[in-house]
Amino acid sequence: MDTPILETERMILRPLSVADANDIYERWTTDERVAKYVRWSVHSSVDVTIEWLKAEEKNISSDKAYQWGFTLKENGYLFGSGGLSFNEVEGVWELGYNLMHKLWNQGYATEAAKAMLDFGINVLGQKEFIAWHAVENPASGAVLRKCGFEYECNEIHTKFDGVTTFDTKKHRLVVR
Repeated sequence: MDTPILETERMILRPLSVADANDIYERWTTDERVAKYVRWSVHSSVDVTIEWLKAEEKNISSDKAYQWGFTLKENGYLFGSGGLSFNEVEGVWELGYNLMHKLWNQGYATEAAKAMLDFGINVLGQKEFIAWHAVENPASGAVLRKCGFEYECNEIHTKFDGVTTFDTKKHRLVVR
C-alpha cells in the first residue's frame, strides 16, 4: 500500500520527496540538537539528505515502511518526519519521529505519533509496537507514555555510522 496522507488537528502527514531536501537539510538534519537523540548523524551536505529521500521515495509503495513528513496544516510548513517500519528482529512495527528544534515541546510529536499509531492499528491491523528514545531525551519518553507505551528495558544503540553509541530506553505498546 502506498504511504497515505494522514491528517490531525494541526498537521498533515504526507510522504516525503527529494523536492523536500533543502527544507529538511536547513531545518533539522544539520541540527546537532536533533541528531544527538537519533540513529542518524548530522548531514554533512544536502546531498546526504537527497540520498536519504531517494530511499524514502522508493519505499512509498513498501508494505514494510511508512515514512511521513510533518507539515503544519495552516501553511504547509515542513518541520519533521517520522514513521512506522517493520522491525524484523523484534517481529513488530517500530515507531520513530524527529522534529526541528524550534517546534519541540509544543505537542506536535505526540500528535504525529498518535496519528501514525492510529494508521498502524486501524489500517495495518497491528496490535503491538516498539519504540526507543535516548535516555538523555526524556521528553521523547513522555511522548511515548502519552501514546500508551510502557517502559521495557534500557539498551545501547549504535548510530548508522556504525561507531557512535548512545543509551536508550525501549518501550512497547500492546493494544488490547
